[in-house]
Amino acid sequence: MGHKSAQWKKTNGWTKLACLLLLLVAAALSGCSFEVETSFSSDQTPKAVTETANPAADKERAVCEAYEEEAEPGVCSYIVDCDDADECEAWAERMIEEMEQWLGDLTYSEGWDVDELDSQKEAEVLASYEVEDNELDLMPSDEDEEYYAWLWERFAWIIPSDRRQMVTTFELYDHADLLAYVIQDDEDYENWTYAANQIQSTYETERVMTDIHEFGHLLSLNAEQVDPYADEDECDTYMLDEGCPYPDSYIYQFYKQFWKKAVSEDEEDYVTDYAMTSIYEDFAESWSYFVMTVRPEGDSLADRKVRFFYDYEELVLLKASILGRAASWIDRNAEWE
Repeated sequence: MGHKSAQWKKTNGWTKLACLLLLLVAAALSGCSFEVETSFSSDQTPKAVTETANPAADKERAVCEAYEEEAEPGVCSYIVDCDDADECEAWAERMIEEMEQWLGDLTYSEGWDVDELDSQKEAEVLASYEVEDNELDLMPSDEDEEYYAWLWERFAWIIPSDRRQMVTTFELYDHADLLAYVIQDDEDYENWTYAANQIQSTYETERVMTDIHEFGHLLSLNAEQVDPYADEDECDTYMLDEGCPYPDSYIYQFYKQFWKKAVSEDEEDYVTDYAMTSIYEDFAESWSYFVMTVRPEGDSLADRKVRFFYDYEELVLLKASILGRAASWIDRNAEWE
């Protein structure tokens, strides 16, 4: 066990737009059925997100604005104005469409020129911290630790606490192009480590998308979805490094629909090139597109993979929750040129 199936590399070919200026979205939303108030005027020109704002900013930034709600203590979210899956899908679609009016494609990612040998090296772990009751066991004593705490805060802000209870360790590491990963604990298979590269993407929006991708692995491989103690000879679905998926698990149903008969080598059948590398990455990449794009109308295999998640009411509701929280996080942490 402990296979690093859940990696996300800078060279994965995502097509995320260089910036996600949700600060300005709220002013443009007045024509929709849900209302948001901001201090920004609609004639402001969106600019590229460059570096992160001060990671050590004080907690007063977590005070929610009039157009936000407190999703949980210390975490603000754009008000998610919906009660069921249909309403939440419509809410998310309106939010995304407003973002795209400012930004175009929300799934853009920048490319890095990385030496192949450096890319193949193992990640060098710099620090490791326990996570207890969804809280990071870290009292920062220097700038590095303040930065590490901020990286965890982003993940914890975007992903609801009741959805990341399996994460019991947070690690920081150095690597040429591996942005983040999750890995199953070698001793307690129900526990997981979330790890972040100390070298982050230029754009806060891409960092957020990385966290959403990594959560896709946790969503599909946690102990409620996969039996981590099953032996291969007693697995009636198909065996993963992390265990045996339950028959009604997300990843087994994804496997039956898209991977069981034959593995396509046509890049058009995947939302990104990186999704082609394994069912793990195909699931996580498709999940990320589900969260940050509207429902695709085409009949391509890639489109059907994204639509797969709409079959689950609980995931449609979760999409809206994550989207609202991500919007608030980006408002607070993007720095403009």
